[in-house]
Amino acid sequence: MLRDAFRATLDYRRRWDEWNKDHKGLPPRLDLEAEALSEVLAGKRMIHCHSYRQDEILATLRVCEEFGVRIGTFQHILEGYKVADVMAKHGVGGSSFSDWWAYKFEVYDAIPYNGALLHNAGVVVSFNSDDAELARRLNLEAAKAVKYGGVPPTQALKFVTFNPARQLGIDKHVGSLEPGKDADLVVWSNSPLSTYGRCEQTWIDGRKYFDLEEDQQRRAEVAKMRAALIQRVLASGEANRDRRQQEGSVASRRHLLPSRR
Repeated sequence: MLRDAFRATLDYRRRWDEWNKDHKGLPPRLDLEAEALSEVLAGKRMIHCHSYRQDEILATLRVCEEFGVRIGTFQHILEGYKVADVMAKHGVGGSSFSDWWAYKFEVYDAIPYNGALLHNAGVVVSFNSDDAELARRLNLEAAKAVKYGGVPPTQALKFVTFNPARQLGIDKHVGSLEPGKDADLVVWSNSPLSTYGRCEQTWIDGRKYFDLEEDQQRRAEVAKMRAALIQRVLASGEANRDRRQQEGSVASRRHLLPSRR
């Protein structure tokens, strides 16, 4: 299927090239899929390929190499450790889960050492989340590369910082703390790979969006305002109750007064 798609795209480009020479007759019919694949063949469009099993990974690599196409990143790549040497030779990155395995048929052979083995083979490795909740704590996912495979902590942290930026081709802008890059960073009280590490500050685009000390002060202010509001509500309730009791007492006295008729 992949080979047929690439061949059809080459034929599509040939027909356009012939028409562009003299513009005689009608131009070829515009095909948006072929246009995208043309950019892939020309190396202008990066491929991020979803993958699991080693046989499919090898087949895809071999077909792409027939046409001079380099894959940017294999996503999930849970059997990547079986073909790490081939991936390193091709120059493809691997974006893996940290420790997911055996949750469906095609990942029965997945192991938590996958990231470390790919890294040791020379593959640019990142850990992805595939989940909005897990994305909040990818720093702890990176720590699993230290536990499973002994990746040095500084290299493990790159699995969720610099390496993903390299795979996306945006490492000139983000991914590491260097002059001239976009300042998106977190200040930790401890190693970000430690469960005891606490976020003290968060900076986005050079602006401080969160500060732990300021947050604690604001929490105290909010608690004080909340207490004051509660007291006002309670006082208001007591006043209303006293007024209702007074109005009820007046009404009772009026009822007991003799009629002037």
